[in-house]
Amino acid sequence: LLVIAMKSFAGLAGHLSGVSIDWGIALTVTVAAVVGSLIGARLAGRIPQDVLRRAFGWFVVVMGVFVLAQQLDTAVWTHPATWAVFGAVASAAVATRIRRRSKKTPPRPVPRARQDAAPR
Repeated sequence: LLVIAMKSFAGLAGHLSGVSIDWGIALTVTVAAVVGSLIGARLAGRIPQDVLRRAFGWFVVVMGVFVLAQQLDTAVWTHPATWAVFGAVASAAVATRIRRRSKKTPPRPVPRARQDAAPR
């Protein structure tokens, strides 16, 4: 973390000489990051690690798709083949998820006939 902090400060110092920074936005982002980290620190102990790992993984996937979507030309988004591919991928993902869930859930036990607990 120390190396990352040093590189970040060096980069900031280099940019300050040639770029003007909107300090209002910088302060807003900093405050939001600090508040978010404090809230996250409180919630981290209460949420299971597996759930956090999955949520972070999905967050990375969604952000990757978002960045990719911004880079693609608008002609790609209006082409019917794009939506056909998205539909096929989404259908495959849902089918895989359903298949995995059905394998994980154990079969329900067959209820036995109720026996009276009368003393003998």
